[in-house]
Order: sequence, then structure tokens, then C-alpha cells
Amino acid sequence: MKIATLNIDWAKKKKPDRTAGFLDLFDFDFLILTEAVDLHLKSFPYRYCCAPIPENTVYENLNYTKYLKGETAFRTILYSKTACTKRYQVTDDKTNLALEFETALGTIIFYCTIIGTWFNRKPFVDTELQNTINDCRKIYTENRNIFIVGDFNTSFKKGEERFSVNTKTTAVLKELFEELNLVNVTSEIEENIDHIIIPKRFSENTEQGIFMDKNIVSDHKGIFISVII
Repeated sequence: MKIATLNIDWAKKKKPDRTAGFLDLFDFDFLILTEAVDLHLKSFPYRYCCAPIPENTVYENLNYTKYLKGETAFRTILYSKTACTKRYQVTDDKTNLALEFETALGTIIFYCTIIGTWFNRKPFVDTELQNTINDCRKIYTENRNIFIVGDFNTSFKKGEERFSVNTKTTAVLKELFEELNLVNVTSEIEENIDHIIIPKRFSENTEQGIFMDKNIVSDHKGIFISVII
């Protein structure tokens, strides 16, 4: 099973049609996009969006409608080849998305997130971190097969602290992963701030890599994992 994530920076560098063309070249079972506009990806019959950013108004410092020249802004979108079986309530439905799927790995949940929508600017970074912690703890009580995926604005690789919003966020996230018996299988990818966190029991059968380098679609790397069933 292949899972991928990429922050497309609202598809500003490559317009939505061109961004979709790039992404349709890859064969993933699940693709989580952050800072997204709704792309019509031919390779995915299903797509699930968080609540849209309110249009034609200033929302958390920005009029997204004006900024994106009329495009509707979604902070997280999940594209999949299988239908979602359950949607979980989240604290901030304009940033986060929690969906359950029946897969070859069993019943799993994707929690899609951005921590640091304005990088290290407060109160946003602290609120988004706490929302992720609270949501994931609650979901874990219902299903321990939780995959946390998205833009953490944090490098977990030693010596790359300059790529992280702050050391506190990095430390708190590590504690959360340990508490929920999860492992960050993308932590050793260099200069990478987007991650896929999975249950430890799947980690030995997992490969990871980069499917898109920086500055092709955005200034983020597109990363993926393959879980061998």
C-alpha cells in the first residue's frame, strides 16, 4: 500500500491543471495534499476535503479568495482509491481531517494535519499543535491504527533544527508519537518537513522516499511510503 503527501502551496507555482498533471503520473493508494485547491485527479475516484476556508473575508490574517484569485482554499484534502467508511469529528475542521478506511492493513484512520499554517507565528502554531494532540489522543481510544500525515513544518532529523517551527513543537510531537505507539518513518529524509507517522507494528515492512523534489510544484518535498502487506 502506497501513501504520499505534499504541500502544494495552493498550486501557485504550477497552476491547478499543471499540478494535477504532475500528480496523476504517480500510482498511490492514498494521497494527502496540504495548502490545497481541489484538483481533479484522474487516478483517484474518491476525494475528501476539510471544510473550506471562508471566502471573500479575512480569515486568520488573509483573504484567501483574493490571494488565490477566486480559488477555494482547503488546508487538507485526501484522495483515495477506496471509499471512506467513517469520518471523525476534529477540533478544527478547516485545518484537519480524520477518515477511516477498510484496507489490506485492516481498519485504519488517516489524520491529516498542518501544524504551523503561519510557521512559528503565535497563537496559530500552538493552537494547531494542541488540536492535533487532542484529536489524535481521542481517536486513538477508538482505533489504534492511526496514521498522522501532513505538513508539520518540522524536521525530525538531527542537525536540521533550522527547518522546524521551534524545538518545543518537535519535542512534544515526539512525545505524542511515543505515547500512541507510533513511529515517524520519514524522519530521516533530509530537509523535509512533511511526514507520515504510522503504527509501530507496520514500520518493519515499510519503505520511504521522495516522489517529487522541491521547487517543482512548491517549496516542499513530496514524500511517500510503501507498506508491504
